[in-house]
Amino acid sequence: MTLRCFAIILFFTAGGVSLPAQYCADISYTESGGKLMVTASVNGKTGRFIFDTGAPCTLTHSFAEGMDMPEIGSVRTIDANGQVAENGVVEIGNLYTGGVNFRSVQAIVMEKGNMVERFGVDGIIGYTLFGDKTVQIDSRRQHIAIASDAARFGTDTMSCVVMLEGTPVPAFEIGLGTTAVDTVMLDTGAPNFYDLSEKTYARLHDSGVWQLLSRGRGILSLSATGLESNTLKYRVCIPSLSVGENNFARVTAQTTSGTESRLGVVFLRTGIVTLDYPNHRLYYASYTGKPLDLYTKEWNVVVTVMDNELKAGFVWESMWNSLDGGEKVVEINGRRFDKVDMWEAMSTGLAGLSGDEAEIVVIDRSGQEKRLVIKRE
Repeated sequence: MTLRCFAIILFFTAGGVSLPAQYCADISYTESGGKLMVTASVNGKTGRFIFDTGAPCTLTHSFAEGMDMPEIGSVRTIDANGQVAENGVVEIGNLYTGGVNFRSVQAIVMEKGNMVERFGVDGIIGYTLFGDKTVQIDSRRQHIAIASDAARFGTDTMSCVVMLEGTPVPAFEIGLGTTAVDTVMLDTGAPNFYDLSEKTYARLHDSGVWQLLSRGRGILSLSATGLESNTLKYRVCIPSLSVGENNFARVTAQTTSGTESRLGVVFLRTGIVTLDYPNHRLYYASYTGKPLDLYTKEWNVVVTVMDNELKAGFVWESMWNSLDGGEKVVEINGRRFDKVDMWEAMSTGLAGLSGDEAEIVVIDRSGQEKRLVIKRE
């Protein structure tokens, strides 16, 4: 299953008062479950945070509890799966990370019991910090820099894409084939290369810019408000996708119920990305300097975690005659499972799927065990 955090379009005041004229926070990160994980302290309390350009700064209820932070209002949020929640907004006095102390940063506080707390995550470092700053992400070094300006990064040698104004997330146009375009956000909380919004799929499904690979139904992702609803998704292969002057071949993508298409963590693995927020510019320097073939296979049954059990959460069309979706998975390649920890399963590959085939045992609707071979397609 994919954990997706917020992809929320909210307008907050960016933090950063009382900073020196020139500064740069140097932050190391680790990648876990397709997330960039960083360490930061909030008003002196150290925690583990997801670094997410598609979300506002956010604190879990348990992490924020007991802190003296004034609540300055509330907001209606829409997460990466299009689900709505109401959350309080606080002002963080001091947010320290990478050797720099950022002051007066606005943040959302999640409601009590939000399932994100099960993952050992204390919150999100997001776009309410970035509005007047430049952010560079270098995945080969697993390094993030948050700086006062773009001059220190040598962006004159990089490919440049203009970001849209009027939105706090880095949003810009990409090319699909030779004639079509899609507006995407760079969302470092999304684990894939490209997620195709349902509205873009509807707009371009007859345009010939992609090949339809399959249809699927079920639940693929978990967002800040919980599991997405049971959905019908489409999987496509795009022969050519361009980001500025940079071309990517045979990009596989799935539709998403989120409001916008997204480039995610796999895009970061292809080059250095610099986001100049004040000047609305994205700079990109490819690691290889040549077009990349990004075709990937997908399991025709996606094993997910729901209610601390493994489930046949999402089923692609080739397996519709064998599974309805939602069946409990009790064995994978000879290993039996009962109760499982959701974060362990998502971050460590607990299910152990490798290669191009696997044998699973599910409990069917009659309560009997049913043995099946699933494949990457």
